[in-house]
Amino acid sequence: MQKIVDLGDRMECSDVMRAVILFIDNELHDENQALTFQTHFQQCPQCLVEMEHERQVLTRMKSLLADECCEQAPDELQIRIAQQTALLAAQMFSPTQIITEYRRTETTINGETHIEIETTHEIRRDFPLS
Repeated sequence: MQKIVDLGDRMECSDVMRAVILFIDNELHDENQALTFQTHFQQCPQCLVEMEHERQVLTRMKSLLADECCEQAPDELQIRIAQQTALLAAQMFSPTQIITEYRRTETTINGETHIEIETTHEIRRDFPLS
């Protein structure tokens, strides 16, 4: 999995699109991450177009919501939303581990040997629990 922390790392387009909303909303608090995004957008016109489209959609949604919603959300709700947003952001960049397990069964009946090999794959991600 590509890291996006170091400036030297090259981001894949799929990594950019998975976290583009964080970039648009200025939710990337690490300057190196923000710079890595900016560099990618300078080098990839397709991602730049998609980012600008997402920015326009988000701006329009915020505008519509601002026009329709006049109530202030309770502080407790705002805190819970901020916590969930931080948790989702952490999950987007959590390491992924793929575990492959092999099983071999060997059976001999009347001098004839049969070998059966089973393969299983398990994908694990560490999700913070806060």
